[in-house]
Amino acid sequence: MTVQLWAQSDIGKQRSINEDCHYVDPDHEFVIVLDGMGGHRAGEVASRLAMETIAAFYAAHSAGPSNDSELFDAYDDSFTYHTNLLRQAAYSANRAVLMKASESHALAGMGSTVACLAIHDRSVSMMNVGDSRVYLIRSGKIEQLSRDHTLAEDQVELGMITREEAHESQMKHVLSSVIGVDDRVRVHMDELAAIPGDIFLLCTDGLTAVIDEDEILHAVLIDEPGPGTLSRLIDQANARGGPDNITLALAVVS
Repeated sequence: MTVQLWAQSDIGKQRSINEDCHYVDPDHEFVIVLDGMGGHRAGEVASRLAMETIAAFYAAHSAGPSNDSELFDAYDDSFTYHTNLLRQAAYSANRAVLMKASESHALAGMGSTVACLAIHDRSVSMMNVGDSRVYLIRSGKIEQLSRDHTLAEDQVELGMITREEAHESQMKHVLSSVIGVDDRVRVHMDELAAIPGDIFLLCTDGLTAVIDEDEILHAVLIDEPGPGTLSRLIDQANARGGPDNITLALAVVS
């Protein structure tokens, strides 16, 4: 089984700086997208620091289970080592961004969403914090694997509103968990077996705010998936006004 990885970022049409960032590690079959937020370039600082911390943590420990009992803040036996490792990487990034923010008033309150994917031993591990997403495209269908940490999504899970109402809610863009804002960060994780033909798309909300899932599916399947797929989706988002930075990553299993 082989995995091809690509990523691309665009400033969009209405922002003066790009606070998104991405990371691709072909050796570990690992990819990350992040969307930073905060005052005067602080979002850019948060997303890059979170990216560097997660990438370094995963690379350092991905070879196999560690004998260090202090490596994990928590361990869920219903998931594999690698999936737990991704969650722990998010915890480490959260602490790093909090510490950096405490050093400067200009950085106070900065944070970042994150979505990442790692493929290992024919298995796929993913985690996300915030509203950056991971999609699986398999057998001509699209499925969101990530969980949006927004107030609207929280209300859906509590049975307060329906999924349809959440789509129209003013709370759908209000984040309820983010890297670097609180010392208690909620991390969603999932895993599944990889199948040849699987396509995984990671994206920040600069895409999903203006392009729906059916349009994403069509743009991915209209041609052989690759760098052109990412450019096509970015062009579509910018054609809709490009209200935010747009960052995408693609993992194709064959």
